[in-house]
Amino acid sequence: METSPRIGRPRDPGKDHAVLVAARRLLREVGYQQTTISAIARRSNVSAPAIYRRWPTREALLEDAVHGPGAHRLPEATDDLRADLATWVRVFLSRSASPAARAGVPGLLADIRTDADRARLLSLQDPVRAAFTARIELAADRGEIPGPVDAATLFEILTGTTSIRGLTQGGAGADAFVAALAGALYVLAAHGDELAVEVKESES
Repeated sequence: METSPRIGRPRDPGKDHAVLVAARRLLREVGYQQTTISAIARRSNVSAPAIYRRWPTREALLEDAVHGPGAHRLPEATDDLRADLATWVRVFLSRSASPAARAGVPGLLADIRTDADRARLLSLQDPVRAAFTARIELAADRGEIPGPVDAATLFEILTGTTSIRGLTQGGAGADAFVAALAGALYVLAAHGDELAVEVKESES
């Protein structure tokens, strides 16, 4: 059984980066099943025990490689909500359309067997969800859109739609898709009070 590193032992971020880069490249080159810890260790020059000290399972490592906050830089807020929504759509589409995501996500979803697995996968989106929610709330505070706004539903639409599009079609027709989805999200955000009421009624 692997033992934990000594208390106070510094963690080398360079090794973390090397492992994640190796995992993404292997997903792209050989696919999900062949992207094993042994293969990642060989490619990254980081030992398997060192990898397991950082990630408890292969699935946790691959989830971080595909979905982790370090995989893609989050958009910064500007004074134009519609433009910002387009940037968010493009970022999420790029994430889902990446070779690593298209190779890894179907396998990761197939390997989810417990509530803990689902919770771990969802938790990777927490920083991204918080950043998106903050941008929507900022727009409401500025008077760009009326409040209250159901940012959670907007985020689900953003992530779900871009995931399906990216995984099934890659980056084909990206510009038109980004413009269409960003426009739809803006309209929904501008009618946020109505959206919130409809969601509450559907849940009751």
